[in-house]
Amino acid sequence: MPACPTRDHLDVLLPADTPADLTARLRAAPDGEARALALVAVARHTRETTLSGAQALGEAALSEALRAASPRAAVEALLGLSFVSASLGQQERALDTVARAQAMLEEHSLTDLLSAVLNTRALTRLTGGDVTGARQDLQDAVDLARHARHAGDQGNALVNMAWLACSAGDPKDALHHLNLLEELIHALPDEPQTEEFILCLHEGRAHAYALLARQAQELGRDDAQRQAAQQGLMVLRAARAALQATPSLTSELLCAAHESTLLRLHGDLSGAERLARRAAQLNAVLKQQLYIEPQLCLAELLQSRGEFDAALAQYAAALDIARRQHRHLDIQRLLSAVGALHERQGRLREALDVTREALHAANTAMDRVNGAAARHLQLDRELRQARADASSWQDRLRQAEVQARQDPLTGLLNRRGLEEGLQALQFPGDAGPRPADWALLAVVFVDVDHFKHVNDRHSHAVGDQVLRAVGSLLASQVRAGDLLGRYGGEEFVLVTPVRTRGRAHGLAEACRRAVEGHDWSGLLPDMRLTASVGYAVTSPDRLPQALRVADDHLYRAKNAGRNRVSPAAP
Repeated sequence: MPACPTRDHLDVLLPADTPADLTARLRAAPDGEARALALVAVARHTRETTLSGAQALGEAALSEALRAASPRAAVEALLGLSFVSASLGQQERALDTVARAQAMLEEHSLTDLLSAVLNTRALTRLTGGDVTGARQDLQDAVDLARHARHAGDQGNALVNMAWLACSAGDPKDALHHLNLLEELIHALPDEPQTEEFILCLHEGRAHAYALLARQAQELGRDDAQRQAAQQGLMVLRAARAALQATPSLTSELLCAAHESTLLRLHGDLSGAERLARRAAQLNAVLKQQLYIEPQLCLAELLQSRGEFDAALAQYAAALDIARRQHRHLDIQRLLSAVGALHERQGRLREALDVTREALHAANTAMDRVNGAAARHLQLDRELRQARADASSWQDRLRQAEVQARQDPLTGLLNRRGLEEGLQALQFPGDAGPRPADWALLAVVFVDVDHFKHVNDRHSHAVGDQVLRAVGSLLASQVRAGDLLGRYGGEEFVLVTPVRTRGRAHGLAEACRRAVEGHDWSGLLPDMRLTASVGYAVTSPDRLPQALRVADDHLYRAKNAGRNRVSPAAP
């Protein structure tokens, strides 16, 4: 966890577009809780344009909260970090972080923050596909906030419930929650969040009407389609006025995408294209590529024009975004649209392949949800045990942050630590240009051959010692700054910059020889230990694809007889 930046170093972290009032608040805040909360406020604003910057500011806020011994500021910082992690596709980290926030809330009786914790946990659950858990959290958040008369938390929960309903394909339920939000806005005193809620109200309604119009089109109900499109376009007039009062690039992007969809369904294809291009421009300004709406509205427009290959390219771009963030509902929606497009074109084999992929994605999402539930129970036990220790809550939190990224057996990065490191390599954000050495990356998968025989013949305890030794042997092949971790079981992953493909093969071969050439007689007197290695070379922006290629090469090495590197030397 990084140290909190000094005042002299604040300019390094603060984006150029940070509002003057937030900058002034941060610079005027004395060290301690006030400064930590000021950093949280800046991080919340920053996440609209740079998630990596928001993460750095959130971690700085957490460090300051720990130094100031402020549980309240620590919980606020953890909630912000959980939201950013979920947006970056780091689901496990997001859920772990919000679980720690909830444990601290209970330990320090910060009951007024419970609704905010539930709101954040719901968003992380929904992103991962746990619609039922997210809905329950949000309903609990609404009830708590209403009982405690926390209008801000209640409004946030209603906004999120409307978003959940739209994500689940239930626009009428979304409009119900937005009507409740409008009633809350009218009852609110003049609070700072009122204008933000008004903007969310109009954007959410435009989204719901776009869904209603799309659903009516699919059912062949022309009158209902036309009526929903007209209502949505009327709402967007109010949204434009709200954007003048409360500028927001994210809301402007989403409103442009909704308007494009509504204009298309209303028969104005030229207007729809203009707004789709506007949404794409705003998406480029944001740089984050978090939203699929620009690609989706353009794909549907191209499809309506009969430009099917171009539409498929836009669907593929949207799928890349959704997969990167593990957004199950969006993945299913997009795959369904792609499958239907193939079917209408008579490409039945392609439609079947997409259906199979959708089923696989659904099973993967279910595994993630079940894994997250199991991890939550485990973490709850760990936190309760840690609370029984004599150490301070600050020390427990620092230790938990380290342990969450570290494989306890080998001391290397665990899968979560690797995924976060890969995310940072792929999207460096405001860290500046990469060194020239990072133009190419080698992704190396190393898998111990016949490891099950080690456990069967010599016990799991010896197997653990072997894995620790393999981890040490691979660590001797890496340099400072390289990523090395245990990916799971007996599989390890190494990511390092290379100048040539030949260097990547040489590194893979060195890893293989390190395992084969080690003296294993002390641990395995009757066995010869070897490893199979697969690798790929890629540019940083194509890391996800390179991981799949390297994994495929690993299995080719195993199928070819093991104890070898794939592909062969260039």
